Amino acid sequence: MTRFGFVIPTYNEAETIGRTIESIALQRSPEGDLISRDSCEIVVADTPGHDETPRAVAQAAARFDGLRCSVVSEPARSMVAARNTGIGHLLERPSPVDYIVSGDADTVLPPGWLSAVEDKLAQGATIVSIAGFFETELWRRCPALTRCYVEEIGTVFFPQAIIDEYVTAQDRPLFTQRLFRDFGRPVSDCAFVIESDTYQKLGGFKPEHYDEGGQDEIPAVGWPFMFRAELAGIDIAYVEEPAYETSARRLLHEPEALFSGSSYLGEIENFRSQNDDQYAWLDHFAPRLNMEALRRYVVKNYVLQQCITRPERIVQNRGTFGSAAEELAMAVASWRDAHPQPGAREVFAFADELTDRFFGAVVRALKESVS
Repeated sequence: MTRFGFVIPTYNEAETIGRTIESIALQRSPEGDLISRDSCEIVVADTPGHDETPRAVAQAAARFDGLRCSVVSEPARSMVAARNTGIGHLLERPSPVDYIVSGDADTVLPPGWLSAVEDKLAQGATIVSIAGFFETELWRRCPALTRCYVEEIGTVFFPQAIIDEYVTAQDRPLFTQRLFRDFGRPVSDCAFVIESDTYQKLGGFKPEHYDEGGQDEIPAVGWPFMFRAELAGIDIAYVEEPAYETSARRLLHEPEALFSGSSYLGEIENFRSQNDDQYAWLDHFAPRLNMEALRRYVVKNYVLQQCITRPERIVQNRGTFGSAAEELAMAVASWRDAHPQPGAREVFAFADELTDRFFGAVVRALKESVS
């Protein structure tokens, strides 16, 4: 029997962890049966905070007979350290799990999620990236925001249900799910799967930093690991359906990050003080959002960055770059010659440089293709 180990780091996640555990416990086979309790195990790697996350974990797990779920403590407030502590618990034993599932405490997996992943693994994949989106409720409760995304960004951040409800035949979305089919889907810490042997061969998750002094840790494990995997010639498989949903709480609690400057902040705080419905006041300001930063995010992370570790994607998707394709290919080839084994910091920095140079060309080419 194939065994999966889910590793979920937590820090003050008592409010959300129950739904995550429930969604794992209710995974079903293609025939609709609950999967065997022996096929998966959950390890919550908890950094002690001010709530009672371990108690919430125990209460959630107790609802499901036979569910294997434990809590291990990790004192360091580090996404890398927490995941490594949980993975160590799963692998450093006589019978380690076959696959590691990186999860988050505010992410819900649909019932057929694990079966879809198993199908991809059966085809020979060793690392699987899975589609996921902010919870559907966000888009339905913020229709003005949803419309702004359709018009300015496209549908790349939408689950299919929202596309069906809000996108019309007259719309010409700029960025769509096709980006992930063409360039691969960057893995998300929320939900991706790694064969245990592959994880160990690649050296596992390693702490990496934005700064050379090692003070500013990159708060993720997925992308740095993905870079190393692709540089080693390992393909990242992609499961498009069924997609997971993750909480929009950070978007709701920190919407100022969406705004282009501080000129709106006083107005935001004034509106917030009069309306405690976070969805309502986010939607209130949606028509005034400057989407340029989000467009740059998509071009950098879903297009150009994906070409650094796999330059062949430029040739395979020449239409995405228009007349700039040759220049981009030369820039990436030259950089790769100078950086044969780059770390995540170097990849991120070069992706910023490429975005400064080629953002306009990519947007123009995509607009031409959908017009």
